[in-house]
Amino acid sequence: MGAIGAAMLAREEVARRKGHKTTFKGFAITGFDFKTNSFECSGCPNRCEIVNIYQNGELIARWGSKCPRWEAV
Repeated sequence: MGAIGAAMLAREEVARRKGHKTTFKGFAITGFDFKTNSFECSGCPNRCEIVNIYQNGELIARWGSKCPRWEAV
């Protein structure tokens, strides 16, 4: 199955679930403003580099930690 088949199955699944809406952003994503930044965490000896991704000024993702300190957004 290719990408089109997988998309068709996903669309059918969303349609099957009454009251549930997809969070798929589609081609509108090309108009979003994405920014990244990073910092070194000094909260423990790991000294992780934490990377933040912002979409239109809102933090949407963060990764790079080796401990749970930065897991929640």
